[in-house]
Amino acid sequence: MSTMTPRRSYSTRAMRKDEQFTRSLESPLRLESSARKYFEPLQTMADRVGKDVEIFAEKLDQWYTASHDLPPLEKYNETLNMLSKFQKHAEKKVEELGKREAAANRGDLAKDVRRRIHSMANTPRGSLGPGGDDGSVKSMSTNLGTSPKLQELRHWQNEAASWNLLRIMIDLYHPPPGYNALADNQKRLSEVEAEYGDRPDLEIWKRFLVEDAAAMEKSKILKWLEESADSNESDIESIKEQLGTESGKDISNWTNGWLDTKSKIKAEKRRRLIGHPLHPDEVSIKSADGTQILVTHLDPDAPSRQGRALVKSDDYYERAMWMTCYEMLRRGKPWEEICEWCQDHNESWRGVSMGLTNGSAGDAPTCLTGPYLGSLWRRTCYALAQGSDIRYERAVYGLLSGDLKSVEEVCRTWDDHLYARYNALLLSQFDAYLQANYPDKLPPSLIRKFSTFDAVSFHGDWSTSNRRVVELLEAQKSTKSHAMTPTKLIQGSLIARNFIYLARRVGCALVAKHNARDFELHPEYELPKFETSHEDYYAVVQDTDNLRIVVHILLIFKALGAHIPSDAYEQMVDNTIVRYIILLKEARRFKVIPTYAAQLAENRQVRVLASVLPSLNNFHEQGEMCKLMEIIGIDTMDVVATCYIVAGEESKLMDESKYIKRYNMLEVPTSEEYLWPGHRTKQDFLDCNVATPEMDVIDSLEWFLHVKMNMTATFLSLSDAMKMFLLNGRVGAAIELCKRLPAHRVSQMKTKPYFGSALNFTDSEGDAERAALERIAFPVGISHPDDPDLTFGGFVRYQFDRWAEDARTYIDLCTLVTAIKALSEWREQEDVFIRAKEENKKVPTKRIKEQMEGIQHAVEPLLQGCLTTSSDDEEASQLELIRHIYLPDVILAYNSTLLASAHFVSREWATKSMELAAAIADEANAELADAFVQTGRMEELVTAFAVTSKAMVRLGERAPKSGSKKRGWMGESTRIWDLNVRN
Repeated sequence: MSTMTPRRSYSTRAMRKDEQFTRSLESPLRLESSARKYFEPLQTMADRVGKDVEIFAEKLDQWYTASHDLPPLEKYNETLNMLSKFQKHAEKKVEELGKREAAANRGDLAKDVRRRIHSMANTPRGSLGPGGDDGSVKSMSTNLGTSPKLQELRHWQNEAASWNLLRIMIDLYHPPPGYNALADNQKRLSEVEAEYGDRPDLEIWKRFLVEDAAAMEKSKILKWLEESADSNESDIESIKEQLGTESGKDISNWTNGWLDTKSKIKAEKRRRLIGHPLHPDEVSIKSADGTQILVTHLDPDAPSRQGRALVKSDDYYERAMWMTCYEMLRRGKPWEEICEWCQDHNESWRGVSMGLTNGSAGDAPTCLTGPYLGSLWRRTCYALAQGSDIRYERAVYGLLSGDLKSVEEVCRTWDDHLYARYNALLLSQFDAYLQANYPDKLPPSLIRKFSTFDAVSFHGDWSTSNRRVVELLEAQKSTKSHAMTPTKLIQGSLIARNFIYLARRVGCALVAKHNARDFELHPEYELPKFETSHEDYYAVVQDTDNLRIVVHILLIFKALGAHIPSDAYEQMVDNTIVRYIILLKEARRFKVIPTYAAQLAENRQVRVLASVLPSLNNFHEQGEMCKLMEIIGIDTMDVVATCYIVAGEESKLMDESKYIKRYNMLEVPTSEEYLWPGHRTKQDFLDCNVATPEMDVIDSLEWFLHVKMNMTATFLSLSDAMKMFLLNGRVGAAIELCKRLPAHRVSQMKTKPYFGSALNFTDSEGDAERAALERIAFPVGISHPDDPDLTFGGFVRYQFDRWAEDARTYIDLCTLVTAIKALSEWREQEDVFIRAKEENKKVPTKRIKEQMEGIQHAVEPLLQGCLTTSSDDEEASQLELIRHIYLPDVILAYNSTLLASAHFVSREWATKSMELAAAIADEANAELADAFVQTGRMEELVTAFAVTSKAMVRLGERAPKSGSKKRGWMGESTRIWDLNVRN
């Protein structure tokens, strides 16, 4: 089955045009499917789009405008400047919402702290795992912020953290153009030596970070996690207050240690009259409920050493102290601050045991004391982590030693788990660094004697440990639900350094979710197969804000030259940008769309923008959109033409097998047969309804008015659409097109910005002369290529001739449509005239005459070589088919109208039949006779003329004698049919 396709090359005739004045439209782009189908939830999402979308778009536009043609280094700096603006905006939102929702936020955070305190207090000593923590990881994002405002605050906290993380990863792995890594490393090592030369232990730690990029990354990510926890969760004072509230005691007493247990021991000693310390073998002091045996000594190791308990209130106090220490370490509080806090509570021993008195550690996360740079101390902490029966005590020593399991027991969130693993990896790799570079700091004997957790071996290759950690958190049962939330998928991809892969997964999820064969995002290759479901990744784009974050991170990575393996891969990645553009369209944020489209591959940007144009119906807004596309550097003509092509394809009017064979305008009269030559114009033959797909085609053509010049492409598109309508018998749509876009309007709209005047080249003589008089100079930058001395008036005539040639087919087709419409309107009045004549009422001859003159004006151009000028063989064939479909009925209907008018008004109208017959017989108009011959209707035409001639004889016989001898323009008169007239 063959089909007619709107042309993109626009014929060899168009290609011959001087490119300085007109440009034909050429593009290989074709849309495979509908560009009008959207995701079901998009409108809901669009309703939530607010100022943030516009703010980000404004900053992106500023960046694109400023950096588009800059050298690489300057563009790099502009890109980082844009990132800083995104980050500052998020931080500003956090600050605003934090102040506004301070009370609600504190209350919400307090709920989480209370839950953790209950878990901490009720977990039996020695139990492993999350215990009373509901057996699962609870996240701030899922358990808190149930009110919309608090949810908004949580989002902006997460977003600010994400932008901060992105900047960290860019600084680490995306250096500026021309960056010399070796020279920079040498410089930083020299700076370390100069700054820490008098502190050799800290110098070794700093050198470790400089020499090992992965170690530096772990260190910075740990700091990022600490800052996020410190700013987004309850502060230490709030936690302390909650601990006091839950204990039921005044927290001012939290400086006296195990007071209640101490009282029990004293009471027992008084009862037994013992003056020396109690020996556990001598006494058994029972708890109040009689279920536990209490310790007999008050040293910190007593509970574990004796295997005995504390009074419940003191046990709570002990756990609370360790919980507070953990929270301070988790928030990255300075060693000095933690040590001071312990001293303030008369718990200096805790600071000593945690190595907090080591002033040489600086900002290192571990103690560097002693000849082994803290290696022995870390192994001691590891042993304590394994031996303690209090979860938070285990977690504290686990963090200090680089253990994982003991810390995981108290982890609540994805961030906590990431912190535990990165901390373990960093300290484990530091030991490996010491072994390789400073073997005296970690001798084999120490390694053999004291064990520790080897986090590097546990996670596999050190160089890929970042990705491995993220994968484990996504797979691990206790962390999966949080790891697969949009925020953590985004942050995890940044940490794993595979954000482009995430964008691809999201792009694939979009396609998989919406059966992409019927959706504009459908790629031209088979959807990749993945082990995991697309559903989790689709969640990333279901939220407007997360979609915005993904898109802008992607644009930043693209600007930095991130590697994308192939064009097919990039198509999937860019689906996220397309999705965002569609969201902007649904939200009617049209002004920002071109900037985002400009970030797509050239062919993709044209297709996507073409799908946006139909949503803009306001003529002024259409013009603004075209200006924006031009400013950004998008091929506006290509976009507009693609929009038309898509509309044409969706109209389903290009299938040649469905072309009509004849447009039937005639019927056999059932009464008053003498008025017509065997047939008359059919009642209601013209269907003026315009289907929605046809109106879409017309709407798409109106966009051509906004594209500067391109007259050739414009009229060829108009002609294509008109032919498409007529070949399918959709005359109503053709009439609407002629009405909306008459040739003179197109001419005036497109010549004004070019010449400074709205000129109509369909009236070439008048406007050309007027232009020559009004202006003697050419517009700036315009000159005739062949004749630089040509006057402006001559130039206008030259252009008018060219454009008139381009518009000829469209004008001819509009002429045909105008004739059909005029004949249809005549038929509507014909019965009115007949009834008036039958009722002996006055026939409105003036109105009949005016209407017939209109019909004559519409039809006669069809008899003078109309529909014969084509741009190529394809168009010649189409025009021939249109002549065969329409001209026989139009001519026969016109002839019957002439005869009826002769009866209604004056027999002089019958003379027009003679002109009609002469025109058809004229060899210069061979196409007219050919239309009847090829359709087998010549006999019908001859019969019609014969009947008309007989009718004219009868009219001549009935006519009163008069001296008047009205003649036609060729000298014809009805008297030639009068047999009584002498020769």
